[in-house]
Amino acid sequence: MNNSFERRRWGLVLDILTEISDVERQLVVQDRSPGVFVPDDLLVRWEDTFRGGEGLLENGVSEEMLAILLDFDFNLEMLIDIVPTETYDKEAYIREDEVWQTIRELAEWTLMRITEQSIPEDVEFSLN
Repeated sequence: MNNSFERRRWGLVLDILTEISDVERQLVVQDRSPGVFVPDDLLVRWEDTFRGGEGLLENGVSEEMLAILLDFDFNLEMLIDIVPTETYDKEAYIREDEVWQTIRELAEWTLMRITEQSIPEDVEFSLN
């Protein structure tokens, strides 16, 4: 991989998690790209970008953040085989499928955990 991609990878991982968690965005993208099955595309992008977390520590991702991402990846691996690569009614699948809803909620929960980890414990205030 080139260094430019490696430097952007943390942001791309967060972007993909955000996209997985956002059902409304998925429906818009699906409507604009009917030849693509958005859930399958997002999962492929996740795998291609996250790559089991390889190299993220070396690029500045903390051990705590990596552990959160690995937890998401582990749970995703248990569900990924249930997600079809294609379906007749793509919009209905995005809206109503229980497995895809679970994956979306897992992505949202992962983002919340990352946010909580990012909040400083002791904030110092200045009188200025």
